[in-house]
Amino acid sequence: MNQRYQDPKILKRSDVKRPFYYVLASVPVVTPKGLKRKRQSFFLGFCDETSLGKAKAQKQQILAPINAGKSIIQSQIRFGDLAEKFEDARIPQLGSATQAKYRTLLRNHVVPTFGDIMLCDITRPAIEAWLNQKAQPSTGSEGLSWSTRTDLRNLLSAVFTKAAEWNLWDGRNPCEGVEVGRKKMVRARRIPAPDDFRKFLEAIPDTAIISADGARLIVITAAVAGLRVSEVLGLHSADIDRKGETLRVERRWYRGDIDEPKSESSKRTRQIGSLAAELLAWAGSKGPDDFIFQREDGNPPDDRDLQQHVWRPAAEAAGIYHTGFGMHTFRRLNVTWRQHAGATPIEAQKAAGHASLDMTFLYTQNDEAREREHVAQIMDRIKSAPNLAAMTPEGKVS
Repeated sequence: MNQRYQDPKILKRSDVKRPFYYVLASVPVVTPKGLKRKRQSFFLGFCDETSLGKAKAQKQQILAPINAGKSIIQSQIRFGDLAEKFEDARIPQLGSATQAKYRTLLRNHVVPTFGDIMLCDITRPAIEAWLNQKAQPSTGSEGLSWSTRTDLRNLLSAVFTKAAEWNLWDGRNPCEGVEVGRKKMVRARRIPAPDDFRKFLEAIPDTAIISADGARLIVITAAVAGLRVSEVLGLHSADIDRKGETLRVERRWYRGDIDEPKSESSKRTRQIGSLAAELLAWAGSKGPDDFIFQREDGNPPDDRDLQQHVWRPAAEAAGIYHTGFGMHTFRRLNVTWRQHAGATPIEAQKAAGHASLDMTFLYTQNDEAREREHVAQIMDRIKSAPNLAAMTPEGKVS
């Protein structure tokens, strides 16, 4: 709407028992057809207790946000209407996996709570109380995990950020400074020991989805190169350099949708040694732009089918299945084993395509045998220190 400066005269209502000062100004009002200007009356004070000078000051205070284009629109907008606009305009710009997650969170958690509330009534304390409630178990289900509650806060914050860009919100984002609570993982994050990993590979079955050899190659590629399952399934023959023994991540395949990798840091080239020849051998006569791992229709298999019919049965047969086991297990394995082999955390971060070292830290798992070796070396140094080698069990030097 075209913004115009307003400086109306102060009016006096005298045909009432207690006369008062007021002013008329046009403000934008939300209607089903969009924003319309409506002339409204604003009370400035009773004449028997407010001087004309105070009435003028009150008028300027009322008109300042209106003339600045920051009037009371946000008090008239339901969050549900804003969320609908966000879902139509912003979510389609995101990756398909994020789209699906945000739509689910909006419809199942955010809109049912805040949909009928006006924007100005959504405050930081209200958001924190809501997130605390989401952490509590309910009938027949556990409370939402720390990660899911963090996603809820970030999604709500993104909606308000867009509202500010669309001039529908003024002021601080109410999600700013909101605490989600102590981090507590619902699912265990483990990696298999080398022997267990080999048992798992041997237990992978032949299925109608993919042969055992093809499934094993998917797992080995994820473990060696640190790729997400969507990145492995998105590989083309042209992405493999036999001579340089490298693999290039250019795209990802996620449940029927092909797109760029998750982030800019996910676009990377990795050394994979002799695995390059194995991948090209598996691709065979496929064209350079064909998927290396594909079904009869030329598209890669669905990761959900692989999890249900390939990875889980093999993990159960190998005795290593646990809640949370899946292809991400092999990304954690790569990040951990890479550092055991001497890589720095930054090298492990780049290999995994993480945007931050914090995420790489979460993926790094302790290996019991390696930790025992560390402890043994520490004990050896302690025992070799002066006056400590002869320490008795009672703590006295003999």
